[in-house]
Amino acid sequence: MIRDNFSKILREAMSEDSWLISEDQYDAKKNLQFESLFALSNGYMGIRGVQEEGNHPSLPYVYINGIFDKSETFMRELVTLPNWSELKFYVEKQLLSVERCEILEYRRALDLKTATLYKHVLLRDESGRESLIESVRFLSRENVHRMGMKVYFTPLNYDGILEIESSINGSILNFCDAPRFKVKHSVVTENSAKEDNIYLEVETRDDLLHIGTGASLHAYENGEEVLRNRRCSAFGEVALEFADCKVKEGKTVEILKYVSVFTEKDCERAAIRPSVFKELESFRDRGFTEEHRAHKKVYDTMWKRANVRIKGDFELDRAVRFNIFHLMSTASEYDDRVNVGAKLLSGEEYGGHAFWDTELFMLPFFSFVFPEKAKRLECYRYRLLDAARKNARKNGYQGAQYPWESADDGTEQCPDWTIEPDGSCYRCYVAKYEHHVTAAVMYGAYKYAETTGDTDFLYKEAAEIFVETARFWASRVLYNETLKLYEIREVTGPDEWHEPVNNNVYTNYLVKWCLRFVSSLITEMKDSREAEYRSLCEKLHFMEEEAETWKEISDKIYIPKKEGTKIFEQFEGYFDLYEVLIEKYDKNDWPIRPEILKTMSVTETQLIKQADVVMLMHLLGQEFDEETIRENYNYYEKRTLHGSSLSPSIYAIMGLKIGDSSKAYRYLRRAALLDLWNIQGNTREGIHAANTGGVWQTVVFGFAGLSLDENGELHLQPHMPKEWEELQFSIMHRGEATEITIKGDNSYTIRKREANEV
Repeated sequence: MIRDNFSKILREAMSEDSWLISEDQYDAKKNLQFESLFALSNGYMGIRGVQEEGNHPSLPYVYINGIFDKSETFMRELVTLPNWSELKFYVEKQLLSVERCEILEYRRALDLKTATLYKHVLLRDESGRESLIESVRFLSRENVHRMGMKVYFTPLNYDGILEIESSINGSILNFCDAPRFKVKHSVVTENSAKEDNIYLEVETRDDLLHIGTGASLHAYENGEEVLRNRRCSAFGEVALEFADCKVKEGKTVEILKYVSVFTEKDCERAAIRPSVFKELESFRDRGFTEEHRAHKKVYDTMWKRANVRIKGDFELDRAVRFNIFHLMSTASEYDDRVNVGAKLLSGEEYGGHAFWDTELFMLPFFSFVFPEKAKRLECYRYRLLDAARKNARKNGYQGAQYPWESADDGTEQCPDWTIEPDGSCYRCYVAKYEHHVTAAVMYGAYKYAETTGDTDFLYKEAAEIFVETARFWASRVLYNETLKLYEIREVTGPDEWHEPVNNNVYTNYLVKWCLRFVSSLITEMKDSREAEYRSLCEKLHFMEEEAETWKEISDKIYIPKKEGTKIFEQFEGYFDLYEVLIEKYDKNDWPIRPEILKTMSVTETQLIKQADVVMLMHLLGQEFDEETIRENYNYYEKRTLHGSSLSPSIYAIMGLKIGDSSKAYRYLRRAALLDLWNIQGNTREGIHAANTGGVWQTVVFGFAGLSLDENGELHLQPHMPKEWEELQFSIMHRGEATEITIKGDNSYTIRKREANEV
């Protein structure tokens, strides 16, 4: 058992192995991977799973959701904030760390059930002294401005003086391991102390937004404070508190670091410092143990909603839980100014930006499990509707065009140019052509309202989004006089390896559905929601003729298809490309790039990056008969290289729809283990957020076969794999907690939970 390596006091606090993700030996080559895997977040802040004493390589990043800056970079990106986790121990000037000492025992474990990171190391220094160091770290979910660390330090074969350095390091850079891309997004404006508290305040360079971090160090033996010679110092961009204490062989000293963070988004600038110190005082008064207990209680409630139990398949059961943990931990239930970035708050790749990933991969989970968080994500898009209008006008269109990459202000953050490792630049056309994100925003708002029954949002905020995005699409299409049809030319679909193309089926069909839906919604509002309809018309200067135009475009938009078959042509000319099929898979069951790609560009072939036509059928399955879905799945599945983590879950779900359960199970394993096994080799950059949502969808929409009918009633059509004895999960259905249990023979029960169970 994983817990067996830890001392009794930690062993008793830790959950069973099905909740623990473990690092069983120290390997510097895997540092960055485990920093991502062991990242913690409480919806407000995120910190990577760095070692307290520091090691190399490391990306010791702390983020606050919604704090962005541009400076010399191409885009606004999450600001790497002062690292408050630094805590170093010395005996006779010898730093006790995994890099400076002989490692006799080592294990770290992320407890998914309690969102706690545990560490156990037994070190022997150059003088033969052996020190047992165990630690506990958490970011409070009850009081999100509180972060805590507790270290149990035990000298095993010596007496001596333990010197302790606790610091807040403001010198951290974004992309600190990439010389070409390094950037400093903040400057220190204050480095000070108040009694036994150190304090560092920084200011973002563009918006001059202030962030204050405070920390307080304490140590106890048998309940008595033992720190001596305390000194707080300001060393440039580092605030440091030093102290020492006597340690005795076999006696454990408990060292605690209390941390608090506030920003100018939380309070007035002048109130940041007082707020930090007040929070620290309150944290200390309550105590580490009580705050941790309250934090765990919040997570206990969260898991009662979110947990998925797969009996009979231990590895996959834990892997699915791992993905859910990171997804649910990052989203905020109270702040509609923030979204969920493509790497959550666990890494800097993609700058913390929101993509279509949110609406199509993550939002379904929140809508069914945490509808209050889903509402915040929808309100984020509504808050930025004006920015989407400006974006459309800038690009020569009407209505509202949502950016491909969105940060805090709604402007397009996808860069026009990309720098290669050799310093060369190439033009990036993603934002120019990949417009389907605007359809995704509308689709997401519709599915949120359908899932939660939030009609108030549907007929007010969502209706505004619908009208403005419909206006965009009406201005985006072109009428082809020869075909007597509407087209969307120079566009990129989900398959980004072919850009731009004409009449991408995914984009065209989704626009067809969007315009048809908005037209019908307008008619419905006019007939039965008169007050909301009048308000919408007045606010947006809406004319009925617009809806008629939208209906006409919807009826006449061009959808390419292979003549004599039900197979859609991904885009015009796709079938003319060189046909290459995927025939080999690696040890992780991941497609191997065909040899021909060594002599031919992928753009010349029918090989695609990710689910495109198949993605469309996942979203709008009710539009297509089973044979159409089957033919398209079978055609495109053998041509998809899954160059994006977004892809495997979609093929798993759609495989189940056509009865291909063996491949579906393989796809789920690929997705669920993607980061845990570092299958794509880039977990170091952060957890793949869209994939985490896709994993949940695969289990719930795929293997459980969950769906809602037109009246909002639940339906199940299970496809249990032979490896599973039982599947159990919960959802919120129309405000009621509902527990679903499916047996291996596909029989199931649906039970409404009592209020006190949630």
